[in-house]
Amino acid sequence: MDDQQLWHLGLSRLKALYSGFTRETELGFAVLLTRYCQTKEALAEVIAEIDASSVCHQCGGQCCLNGKYRINVFDSLALFARKSIPSVNFIQRPVCPYGSQDGCSMEAGLRPADCILFICDAINEKLSPQSRMILASGEQDLRECIEQASRLTGVRLRTPLLLWAEEQKSINPKV
Repeated sequence: MDDQQLWHLGLSRLKALYSGFTRETELGFAVLLTRYCQTKEALAEVIAEIDASSVCHQCGGQCCLNGKYRINVFDSLALFARKSIPSVNFIQRPVCPYGSQDGCSMEAGLRPADCILFICDAINEKLSPQSRMILASGEQDLRECIEQASRLTGVRLRTPLLLWAEEQKSINPKV
């Protein structure tokens, strides 16, 4: 099974998982999802304030290479819940399959947590101590959201979607 097939299998399994939530799980999940996305948006704003786009433009987005495993199950559920599934291109290696030459195809609140949290040396040099504290606190909040949502759903949501889909295939290969 190639990456494109795993992506589609993962999405179909996400749909089944999401539609199987009890009302209580769905409500709790929605609260965590909102917090998770808002935290990612706030972290992206901190980075935008230091004109990170010019740094990224100069390096050509090296952090966006080989990104197929960056999107985890919780990130994918966020995309699914918001009806914002991006087009993916697993052939454009080594460029991230979730973006294009113009950058990421996802708005900041729906980008993979790994992408939001990654701070290269060039960007790190531009950050103030206060910005670093905000980023560290936000990272902790994202990790707490993932752990709480994992407990709520009974699924390890920090697992990369493609790896989770591979696991799901071996658990129930006929679905």
